[in-house]
Amino acid sequence: MMTRMIFRPATVADIEEIADLAVESVMQDPIPVRISREAMIETIKTVLGPAHFMWVTEIEGRVMAAVAACVQPSFWYERLQCSVLLYYGRIPGSCAPLLRQLAKWIRGRPAIKVAVIELEPKADPRLSNFLGRIGFSRRSINHSYVRGM
Repeated sequence: MMTRMIFRPATVADIEEIADLAVESVMQDPIPVRISREAMIETIKTVLGPAHFMWVTEIEGRVMAAVAACVQPSFWYERLQCSVLLYYGRIPGSCAPLLRQLAKWIRGRPAIKVAVIELEPKADPRLSNFLGRIGFSRRSINHSYVRGM
């Protein structure tokens, strides 16, 4: 029997499970920093606001994927930038619909001029191709300084 996935906006009741996903996601390719679940929870609470994006995939009453994005005035140009903070799913196919919904949400907000999503160094190239197909077509190179690496 196929498990039904429900794709929906996140609610306050989802905060703990989203934080669990966020912690799990950063452990996939960890860097030498101390993870702050408390900071994640505070950010999740902020992103639940109407100016930002937070959707989840629910399977049998549990949150199994999440996509979160924060919108703020741009430093470089007029209007807004959308920065994707979290995209992670425990089950194949649970995150792509959320990313499609994010792309649709961004297109519906003309004030958002640029949206940025960063891929980890070992990301599957198919993810990059998928993101290009849903509108994240400008590729750039990102360099990070990480103390201890």
